[in-house]
This record gives sequence, structure tokens and C-alpha cells, in this order.
Amino acid sequence: MNILQFTCLFFLVCIFIGAVARFVLKEMGADEYTSSVFFWIGTGFGILAFSILSLFLNGLAERLLNCFLKAKKNGSPELLIPNEDLQKIGQQQGALAKPGLSENNNSARDIEQIREQRQNAIKNQKQARIDAAIRYAQLEFALYASDDDLKQLGRNIMIYAEGIDFEKIKPVKVKDLTNLDLYHFGWNMWNCFKVSRQDRAAKFLKLTFADALKDVEENSIKTHLKDDEQKGLIKIMEDFAHF
Repeated sequence: MNILQFTCLFFLVCIFIGAVARFVLKEMGADEYTSSVFFWIGTGFGILAFSILSLFLNGLAERLLNCFLKAKKNGSPELLIPNEDLQKIGQQQGALAKPGLSENNNSARDIEQIREQRQNAIKNQKQARIDAAIRYAQLEFALYASDDDLKQLGRNIMIYAEGIDFEKIKPVKVKDLTNLDLYHFGWNMWNCFKVSRQDRAAKFLKLTFADALKDVEENSIKTHLKDDEQKGLIKIMEDFAHF
């Protein structure tokens, strides 16, 4: 039953009470005016009585609801546990969470260690290639350059391999070698490292063998790097694995 239906029923009951009071007075010989007055008095009394009863019932219902909610709150499982036990539970939960945190930290350290190992492996691999190239150059030029020039040639090769500015390259003097030999050497250096385009290899040759190639342009050097691969004292090398 909704509020509107309840209200209608309430007013019908009040009117019924007033009608009963009017009927009783009529039976007792009262006139029409007196009967009507008592009809409204009876109806008003019914309304007043119901209002008082509603207020009392609402207050009682509210107190009962508050008592029920308070009892339910006091009976909460968390509040039934002593404070010391709650602290122990919190400590246990924290202890359970620590292994996961430790595992994450270990994982981060492992990743960093793997990254460092990989970087070192690349660095060592590159250094091994540089060492092989220097050994190759010393073997090829041993009969055609002085000891000091061989050492400088090794330093120039490191500059080229590391991509350092060519301002630090110093010229090396050689004898009994043709331009074709120097071209082949330049191509072999480019093929060993492949750190740049062949333009840089041509410039490396031009600066390293400045005296021997003084009359040759860098662009011309680049176009002849692999001419007549098996001719000359220095041949084209496809692989440096055995050095």
C-alpha cells in the first residue's frame, strides 16, 4: 500500500468515526445542527488521534532502528578482534608483501645487469675488431713504413673506427706502394667496421696518406676503392676473422 492509498483510507476512517457520532446523536433525538457539529468533532478527533499515534509510532520505530544498527556495528568482526591482534595481522600482511617487493627489486637489478653485460659484450666485440684491423695493417705495411708510422697508422685506425673527429689524424709515410694498394687498404678498413659511408673511408685515406695521395681528390679515391681487387701488393679482404 502506497502513501496516497494509506492517506485516503485514513480520511475514510476519520469520516466514518464522525458519521457514527452523528448517527448516535440523531438516535438520541439531537437536532440536525448538533448532529453535524458532532460529526466534525468526531472526524477531527479521529485525525488528531491518528496524528498522535503516528508520531509515537515513528519515534518508536526510529529508536528501534538505531538500536539495531548500533548492535550490528558493535558486532562487526573487525571490532571483535583485540587491537593487539589487529596489529599482528597488519604486520603479517606487511611481511607477505615484502617478498613481492624484493622480487621486483631483484628483477630490476637483473635487467640492469643484463643491459650492462650486453653493452660490455658490444664494446669488447668492437675492440676485438679494432685490434684485428691494427694487426692486419701492421702486417701489410711492415715492409713499407717505419715503426713510428706503423704506430700512427694504428692510432688513425682507432680514430676512424670510433668515429672520432679526423682533426686528430696525422699523416703516415709509406714507400713502394701504389695508389691502388692504398685504395684496397681503405676499402678493407671500411668493410671491417662499416661505421660510415665510403666517403669517410676516402677522407681517412686522404688524411692518413696525405703525401702519397696529395694529387688525388677524395671523390676519385672513393670511386676506385675496389678496382682490380687481386692486383697490387695489398689485396681486397672480405673477412678479418683470421687476424
